[in-house]
Amino acid sequence: MAIDIANVAAELTKLVEKAGPASALAREHALMLAKKGEEYAKTIAPVNKTGKPHKLKSGYVDEPGDYRNSIRGDVLFKDGAWRGRVGAYDWKAHIIEYGAKGKPKFAVLRRTAGYLRGTDS
Repeated sequence: MAIDIANVAAELTKLVEKAGPASALAREHALMLAKKGEEYAKTIAPVNKTGKPHKLKSGYVDEPGDYRNSIRGDVLFKDGAWRGRVGAYDWKAHIIEYGAKGKPKFAVLRRTAGYLRGTDS
């Protein structure tokens, strides 16, 4: 039985192309970009300038910087590839990102995505 070297090489090439996005190097690159986004987002995140904690009706004490400190850059494996992401996990993240009645829109994560893409928006 003869082995078709060209066919084997083509099959190996297909396997390498599929494995490329799932490699450890791809994961490290995605993590590096996510951490870069985390650092940038923390520099533009709004912080209560009074420096005083704010107590909510529920009894929860909101400390200045809680939103900024909740921003994380991490990676996840999705659809056969490593994906970097930056997210804010504080309870008021949605309000800070999109605004609300009487509250301005800061769009911290949208601006971070633009920064990572190399654009201003």
